[in-house]
Amino acid sequence: MAVKYCKDCDDYRPLSDFSKNARSRDGLAFYCREHLAERSLRSREMRRTKPRIRRLPPERLVIPDGHKWCPDCNAVLLLPEFVRTVQSRSGYSAYCKPCHNTRSRASREKLGGSRSYHLTRRYGITAAEADHRLAVQGGVCAICKTAPADHVDHDHATGAVRALLCFNCNGGLGQFKDDPAVLRAAAEYVRFHTLRQFLVTAAEAAGLGPVRTIRPGSRR
Repeated sequence: MAVKYCKDCDDYRPLSDFSKNARSRDGLAFYCREHLAERSLRSREMRRTKPRIRRLPPERLVIPDGHKWCPDCNAVLLLPEFVRTVQSRSGYSAYCKPCHNTRSRASREKLGGSRSYHLTRRYGITAAEADHRLAVQGGVCAICKTAPADHVDHDHATGAVRALLCFNCNGGLGQFKDDPAVLRAAAEYVRFHTLRQFLVTAAEAAGLGPVRTIRPGSRR
């Protein structure tokens, strides 16, 4: 059954529990229907009790042609000092570049910080979802089960997140190009040579002289 993570539930829910959202990567809302309704209700109540007030420049402020006023730093600057955007009539953001960057950082922190922002942009998951997956894995790599899992592993063909891995295991999959046949061949290679070295060492310890090992499938 296909599932999706809901941050407010801190668990995975069936896709049928999520409403449509064309702006998200998977076409579904970020929260399940129940928690989305709760958040929408709080948002409406916030707008009702604390409506947004548009900040206007001071009455006597002179803004020359080719300039724009930034409400955050209260400075009149040249238009190139503002971020370009198609969402405004003037073609420029309401805030100058430094103030815009400050607001962007504040927005990222509100959404969980730069880590959550990076995970969402690159893998489509939040820091909360990554932490949930890590807890389910017992706090360690999904492959070796021993090292800390600091890397998100995903299918390079579909982009789907698979699990959290340690640096070595994640790098190993990449080096072997996620090919199961090559990974199995590598495992057989290591197993054969480990057994070979064990037999050679045991034979020498027993005084049996040189021992020639034969790899499975090879001719004598």
